[in-house]
Amino acid sequence: MIFAALVLALIALGSPMATHAAGASCWADSYQLAQGENTGVYCTGFSPLTYVNVYVVEPDGTAAYYADVKSNASGEVAFAWGNGVKNVYSLLLGKYTIVVQQLGLADQVMYSDQVEIENVGDGDHVAGAYLSASQEVYDITADSVTLHGWGFMPGEVVTLWIQKPALCSSYTSHYVDGNNGATFENIPNLEIEGTYQVDDIKADSAGAFTTVRNFGSGACLGTWRYAARGNTSGWGAYTDIALTGPAVSTNAWITTNKDMVGAFNDTIQFWVAGFGANETLNCWTTSPDGRAIAFGLPSSFDEIKMGPDGSGIFSLTTGSYIISPDDLFYFGDSVTPVLSEGSLGVWKMTCRGLASNTTAIAEYTVYGYETAP
Repeated sequence: MIFAALVLALIALGSPMATHAAGASCWADSYQLAQGENTGVYCTGFSPLTYVNVYVVEPDGTAAYYADVKSNASGEVAFAWGNGVKNVYSLLLGKYTIVVQQLGLADQVMYSDQVEIENVGDGDHVAGAYLSASQEVYDITADSVTLHGWGFMPGEVVTLWIQKPALCSSYTSHYVDGNNGATFENIPNLEIEGTYQVDDIKADSAGAFTTVRNFGSGACLGTWRYAARGNTSGWGAYTDIALTGPAVSTNAWITTNKDMVGAFNDTIQFWVAGFGANETLNCWTTSPDGRAIAFGLPSSFDEIKMGPDGSGIFSLTTGSYIISPDDLFYFGDSVTPVLSEGSLGVWKMTCRGLASNTTAIAEYTVYGYETAP
């Protein structure tokens, strides 16, 4: 099965007992890549004419399925890895770990090795013009970003780029069964771009431009970088801004059944109290990089609703796969793994009562090795 290896790989990410399997050897042509550059990855030591699984660990510890590759008659494997597309986008800055493994009976790892490749380049290799923002710190819930650029050639097209915070990575979003509080569908959100083009803007007769940008409620908190480059002159500039979120006060309670949860196929429960009788909650998780991710949808079949005493219980199962014990016809009863939960580190579950505006927050840690097995 294409996804069977990833099940084992992602479970290993959340397992403190994972060990490294020997017997294979992997290397690359290049271990540092700028935007649009590619490298070959090569391995030896696998069984002949056998499909091996490749998964990638992003700089923040998120693991994602990449490919199944068939070895040749000598047990050798070769495939390409690239850092985005030139003049379109690049991956997040930092170190990516590419894991190649062969499974045996009972899904045990027979042979495995890994290659670490670093994506470099800050999106700031521009000079000769000027770019400024209307303020240095922005509230994600209220503020727009006004950018002013000048010093470009009159009338030239200026390309605007944006660079995300360092660990603003791929993540899983969840849907909840409103009948029993269990996660029934986990959706992978593969956000691999670290630096990417967002607009082409024509400079005025004085070589200047003004543009207003918005982030959206799902953006990561932290330092973002805008860069502008004139397509004719090559002149450019960049500016950094800090994106922040509002402070949230609490007057209700969430407790968990454990402090730590594995990055894939592990479950954590949340006990909630202090809300209104039979009240519906709006809940969301917040990742270590500050991204708010909806958990359950009010006024839908997966809303989280309290009991007559204002309390309730629900659970979260980590990682992106699709499974539903309640609707076998539509979703089926099999698991299709794609992605681990997201960034490793401290997460938050926040719930707010729709009628009372009562709010509660619980913290929990998503853990796993950066590479496994």
